[in-house]
Amino acid sequence: MLAQYAELLGKSQAVIITRYGGLNMPQLDKVRRQIREAQGEFHVVKNTLAWRALQAAGYTVPEEWLVGQTAFSFCFKDPAATAKAVSELSKELEPFQIVGGLLNGRPIDKAQVEALASLPPLETLRAQVIGLLAAPATGVVSAINAVLSGVLYALQAKVDKEQPAEAPAA
Repeated sequence: MLAQYAELLGKSQAVIITRYGGLNMPQLDKVRRQIREAQGEFHVVKNTLAWRALQAAGYTVPEEWLVGQTAFSFCFKDPAATAKAVSELSKELEPFQIVGGLLNGRPIDKAQVEALASLPPLETLRAQVIGLLAAPATGVVSAINAVLSGVLYALQAKVDKEQPAEAPAA
């Protein structure tokens, strides 16, 4: 089990630590399903096993995070999506509480997990970054087009001015 959790910790971009005491089985199934839909995994973990797995992976968290009935939500693809699922569940299911987590191996507190949950999905962020990078190039192309259009209009006006006027047909 220790090796399995150490491997999950190594593969995860983020881990969200929660307390789940008081949830019934249908509620736990709902938690697992929603986290799975966010491309994560939800695991109920014994605190001593969690502590040893974190140490084996080289991570540290405050001791008070591993008290009571603890569960880990492992985020494999999009930490913001998993954090959002966990955050929504914590608002919907009163006994389900965010304690903290790890993001790229660094501890983050409950407020930082909720801030992560407020980020847009990874694909949206990528599109926004690409848009920001492409915006200056689009501006340069538009400016060049405007200058070239102005030069072409000026040349056409000069040609029209220098051409003799056609005599009207009789």
